[in-house]
Amino acid sequence: MNIYIHTIFPEIFESFLNTSLIKKAQEKWILNIRLVNMRDFCTHKQRQIDDKIYGWGAWMLIKAKPVIDSIENTIKENNLEKFKIIYLAPSENIFNQERAFTYSKQENIILLAWRYEGIDHRVEQYFQDKYWNFERLSIWQYVLLWWEIPAMVFIEAVWRLIPWVIKEQISFEDESYNPEKNMENLEYPQYTRPEEIYGYKVPEILLSGHDAKIEEWRKNNEKKI
Repeated sequence: MNIYIHTIFPEIFESFLNTSLIKKAQEKWILNIRLVNMRDFCTHKQRQIDDKIYGWGAWMLIKAKPVIDSIENTIKENNLEKFKIIYLAPSENIFNQERAFTYSKQENIILLAWRYEGIDHRVEQYFQDKYWNFERLSIWQYVLLWWEIPAMVFIEAVWRLIPWVIKEQISFEDESYNPEKNMENLEYPQYTRPEEIYGYKVPEILLSGHDAKIEEWRKNNEKKI
């Protein structure tokens, strides 16, 4: 999978992308993440990417042309034929585990992260008119200043579902928000050593070694949303 992150602060992603399993996935070429600085596509000599809002508004707005040009350049430079453009912003389309599974099957994803008040609406108009695969997506119903954070949330939820990233693929079957369980399940409680902490003990059935009874206990203790 290739993920192209379009941002004006690429340095924010450096630590995130160079940590733990996500770093190993990139080293094994299972996952390829590229950072695109949209300021590089500004024609202004000072690379100013924002400006005042027409009408009224207390915040600044990201200009349309640098955003459009940066994404078009990514498509052209990498010869992308099959791809998805995801504009992370307030939307009725809410990101969840079911969508994560769907996105994990994509070959190329272009993520659009932003700052300030938002992006000139003509970016959305342009890509909706030109491509069928443009989607506005929200990680939930609240407003943020840093949309690099939703980009990290999106990547973290999706990349781990790519085959061979996590060896224990069977673990997906027991996770919370399983699409096969209509996204209505929460995983059963889990415990590790020692057997007792401040008077709280591990359920005896989990110490029995009886696989069938443990499996039954887990199913009975899986919570419904």
